[in-house]
Amino acid sequence: MNNVILAIPIDALGNLLWIKDYRQDEKRRHFVKYKSTYNTMPFMETELVIVDMGQNAAICGDDGTVLYRFSINWISKLID
Repeated sequence: MNNVILAIPIDALGNLLWIKDYRQDEKRRHFVKYKSTYNTMPFMETELVIVDMGQNAAICGDDGTVLYRFSINWISKLID
């Protein structure tokens, strides 16, 4: 793991999505830790869902609702 934390803008009001600690498991699933300025939750690990024919990644809630969607190019900055 590297020490990079991404700050991705998520709305026009200046809110940010912070992402760090990218990892891939033996089944080739992608995981990151994330938090946002919308709440005071600590960093939480979640699986990334690759969408839009590999162009974007999504962080989904427990019920499958897309919480955040961003370009997969952001993740390349986290890979050592």
